Amino acid sequence: MKFLVSTFFLLALTAEGEWIRPPEHSAKGYLVPSPDYQPVFPRDHGAHRDYGLEWWYWIGHLQAVEDQRKFGFQATVFRVAGEAGESGENNSGSFGDRQLYLAHSALSDLNNEKYLHTERVMREGWQGKISTETLSLKVAGIEASLLEGENGHRVSAQLPNGGSLELELRPKKPLVRFGERGLSRKGDEPASVSWYWTYTRLQVNGNLKYMGKDIPVKGLAWMDHEISSSQLGKGLAGWDWTCMQLDDGTEVKAYRLRKEDGGSDRWSAVYWINPQGETTKVYADDFSWSADKVWVSPKTKLRFPTSVTIQARHPHRGILIYRLRPLLNNQEFFGNRSDNAYWEGACEVLNEEGSRIGNAYLELAGYGGGLGARLN
Repeated sequence: MKFLVSTFFLLALTAEGEWIRPPEHSAKGYLVPSPDYQPVFPRDHGAHRDYGLEWWYWIGHLQAVEDQRKFGFQATVFRVAGEAGESGENNSGSFGDRQLYLAHSALSDLNNEKYLHTERVMREGWQGKISTETLSLKVAGIEASLLEGENGHRVSAQLPNGGSLELELRPKKPLVRFGERGLSRKGDEPASVSWYWTYTRLQVNGNLKYMGKDIPVKGLAWMDHEISSSQLGKGLAGWDWTCMQLDDGTEVKAYRLRKEDGGSDRWSAVYWINPQGETTKVYADDFSWSADKVWVSPKTKLRFPTSVTIQARHPHRGILIYRLRPLLNNQEFFGNRSDNAYWEGACEVLNEEGSRIGNAYLELAGYGGGLGARLN
């Protein structure tokens, strides 16, 4: 280990539990996100190369302008750090020490019940580069940049079989920072924290090239940008995560950090973002996440709980119930490693009475055991 963690001390925070101050560096020498950091944009839309792990994540629900065909989409770029301390734009280290990038693109054709996805992995170079000064990334067929003179950005993604997405996304709400004192915790280990910044409701307009045709599309999207140096704390096997965009103008983010024994970590959480962009949250003691139906992958044989019920106690509105139902069963993303397959899919949200109240995306990760390797 290059660094010894010697800065642990407890900070009294909230009724949700004690807070362990994160160390300055992880055990492998990466910087760890610090509390009370105030992001500066556009700089913080860019890469944070001294931190071990980072991703930019877009998902959304689209419909064709002309005939209202429905689609879901995903575009995610992961950055995995090279050797700790290697942060220059043009590092002089060996090829194997350079930043590693992964690009995941997917399209759910909900009318025809088809799911297309692709993964590309590469070292930093001419096919993979991300600015540290602004949102400007180009990685293996996924590109993103800010719209000039506007509050928004554009995203393009290459899809299998010659397809592509070209989208412009404009936020309908301010960016949200999740967590306590600006830190989202992924377990009790001090270094298991992230900066977690999100646009929870983005108006989308653009073009889908699919099956040889150009299809003008519109819809709503969600964007996450997360920076960390530790994927999960010890004793955690994976996560179940969802973002909901409800018809009443509210968004809900909920996630369960799954313990290896099947239980939920205490830092599992539900967040509500009201129509004014204000957030309210509860932790594991105030909500339950239960599986209603399991889908078994014909490809990997993994079992994914794709129909779920989330019951949460809102501090001001009492018990709220959300039932997520997949709009397509087979939305399993598998790349070069079958043990790291995950389910990432378009869903609808139903209330307790079974009436539709919005759309959602659901992510189920770690069911193949492939999240065991940790950066910290």
